[in-house]
Amino acid sequence: MKVSEVMTKNVISVNVPGLRKKALEIMQKNNVSGLPVTDEKTHKLVGMITLDDLLRNPDEEQIALIMRRLVVTIDADEDITDAAVKLSEKNIYRLPVVKDGKLEGIVTVEDLIKRGLSKLEVEDECSNYMKHYVMCAWHETPLPLIFKIMDYSKSIAVVLLDNMGKLVGVIDNTDLINNGEIVSETEKTSMNKGNDDEDWAWESKSTLYIGTKRLKLPNKPAKEFMSGEVYTVSPSTTIAECARLMRRYDVEQLPVLDEDSDIVGIVRDIDLLAYFLKDE
Repeated sequence: MKVSEVMTKNVISVNVPGLRKKALEIMQKNNVSGLPVTDEKTHKLVGMITLDDLLRNPDEEQIALIMRRLVVTIDADEDITDAAVKLSEKNIYRLPVVKDGKLEGIVTVEDLIKRGLSKLEVEDECSNYMKHYVMCAWHETPLPLIFKIMDYSKSIAVVLLDNMGKLVGVIDNTDLINNGEIVSETEKTSMNKGNDDEDWAWESKSTLYIGTKRLKLPNKPAKEFMSGEVYTVSPSTTIAECARLMRRYDVEQLPVLDEDSDIVGIVRDIDLLAYFLKDE
């Protein structure tokens, strides 16, 4: 299967010269956490910019000073296995598809799984691909603190548990983008704990500090912003079925539950890339 068969052709991108606020607004509007950067005059690919890049460079306003210039790319005629190898080796989520320096499309981990693996008849069980380490949080945890947990753990999603330790939802980085408010203030992020007698009494003065344009998260429980319904699988579910569920419900990860409905792992789209790498 060729990259051209699974890639996204109508690519959402941002131009240089340009400001960080434009990149952030495009990300929020289109529910994405990364964008190819093209030259306004030549229309050639010059870099990539992600939400993480914005967070790591809070004092820079120009996209050209924030973006990553050394971009791994791929040709539309290459096999999807080649794309999987590049994504895995470089530990990245998206690959611009380029011809003669110009952007033709983009292929992501999500594309390979939802448009590639989901169409195959593969009997491998997800127990061989899932992660046994699951990042969890209490469903009453304030949303700004969820961001901190994701940031410190380098996770793109957090599984939410109720008072009994049962799975009630999942929240990921796109939920943060969608529920944040872009504000024009310059105020450093701070996270102050309340009185010692008040468990979980966190007060967030501001969050996701992004220079003069930042994404402020509401200081409300994560349960108010989590995905409405949680889709799960068992350890014996095939990875092809996992891919089809991800495509059907537009999710990037599926909690794995045992026969007692206890969490034993999580399988993410990026974990399923390993299928394409078995013979490499």
